[in-house]
Amino acid sequence: MFRRMIVIAAFLALVVMPVWGQVIPRDTLVVGMDLGIIVDLDPARVYETTTNLVIEQLYDNLVDFEGTFDVAKPALAERWEASSDGLTWTFHIRQGVKFHSGNEVTADAVVFSFTRALALDFAPIWMLDQYVPSAENVQKVDDYTVAITFTAPLSEGLMTAVMGVQGICAVIDPSVVEENKTADDPWANKWLQFHDAGSGPYELIEWSPNDRVVMEGFDNYWDGAPKTKNLIFLDIPERAQQRVALENGTIDLAWNLLPEAIDEFRDREGFDVVEVAGWAITYLCMNVGQEPFGNPLVRKAIKYAIDYDAIINGIMRGGAVMGQTFIPTGIPGHLDATPYHKDVERAKDLLTQAGYPDGFSTQIICQPTSPRRDIAIQIQQDLAEVGIEAEITQLISAQLYTLYRAQSHKLLVGGWGVDYSHGDSLVKPFAHCCSTGSDAPVRQLAWRNMYSNCDLTALVDATESELDEAKKIEMYKEIQQTILDDGPFAITHYPLNQYAVPEYLKGFVPMNSDSYPEFCGVYKE
Repeated sequence: MFRRMIVIAAFLALVVMPVWGQVIPRDTLVVGMDLGIIVDLDPARVYETTTNLVIEQLYDNLVDFEGTFDVAKPALAERWEASSDGLTWTFHIRQGVKFHSGNEVTADAVVFSFTRALALDFAPIWMLDQYVPSAENVQKVDDYTVAITFTAPLSEGLMTAVMGVQGICAVIDPSVVEENKTADDPWANKWLQFHDAGSGPYELIEWSPNDRVVMEGFDNYWDGAPKTKNLIFLDIPERAQQRVALENGTIDLAWNLLPEAIDEFRDREGFDVVEVAGWAITYLCMNVGQEPFGNPLVRKAIKYAIDYDAIINGIMRGGAVMGQTFIPTGIPGHLDATPYHKDVERAKDLLTQAGYPDGFSTQIICQPTSPRRDIAIQIQQDLAEVGIEAEITQLISAQLYTLYRAQSHKLLVGGWGVDYSHGDSLVKPFAHCCSTGSDAPVRQLAWRNMYSNCDLTALVDATESELDEAKKIEMYKEIQQTILDDGPFAITHYPLNQYAVPEYLKGFVPMNSDSYPEFCGVYKE
């Protein structure tokens, strides 16, 4: 408690009442970001990217990723192997790893953590229980060995992608949960909202909602003590204010700079701009059940009508890269194909072939916020050039998604994020379209757009149990090619994760997902 008070007092003196331009101590890293979305720090509940980023610093998984997602790296599990049928994976736990409490990480802790996550059954549990539906699937073999049996034979790439998800697959300290549970809260969920029970490189000192998250390096971390002693996430919701704070030295790193601010830092002495394609997909979708979008020639005409460059370099100010397939750059299985570009004559010819030489009238719905609204306006202008008159209707998110899920739209500007680092998390929403079941993976984007291709659905189903990762990736590419040629999506771009990094800051490794960057290797020179 005394140590915690010292760290918080130092933070208050430095950041809460800052003097613009003062120097942050060398042993402290301050990251400015919008923390408003954080509502809970219990690993079993976290879902949003920002909260995942915090959890990444506090907890460990059996496996982890660093820099890229092609191959997982050992974390709490130093090695793993599969049974001959691919259903059961056995994990060998590092010996001597300590939780922040000083307790040892053992097989019992792993079994407890999965049992707890499944019992609490919070929203993100679907990423785990689609393959591990019961605590009975997670068995202790000995003190440092755990066997997990999945509902389908999984390739190593898919298995590690699921086991690497922060939060629901994080390993927590059973003794700390036991000490803080109550009769009404047997899993200590309320206590863990504001405390940690992890083994990660940092310990949570304080989370003050809409203000700050303060962490201190864990000296006994199994992979070595963090290079920076204190880590502070400071709530600065306004992106413009983040830029000012970075310029004045009140923060070391700004997490949410606008593309135009990034451009200003490119030629500024003392800063380097680093960027990587993010795991987000922006698209225009076409409801195949609403005429004339059931005609594949019309869908292709619209894909050729869009000015992708105007969206990327105009609306997004260069803060995006061209991407037209639904598995983004950085995820194994990405199909690097961008055949569509603005071609007015070709679009008109396709419309004529489809029986619409004079075009038609339709509606685009979008959210009333930038950049979705601006993208809708650009597409409206592009469609007008080929004879399609599109009225724009702006709806708040709740209204828009009600219409979308009811399959009541015509054209819609939307976006999609990546839940875990494998094509499996994307082929289902974008291409699984013939099931009549009610489970979320098969009633998502393709289904909402009333797209039907049962051969494609069968191929999606077949990917799940394909153990040869190379074959699985080729199947993903075939599925993407079909959707690219025939599907109801005109994917416009992948936004970039962009950062202006001071030259004195070393060791920062950006990742395609803002959930995964680790700060234990970051230091000041």
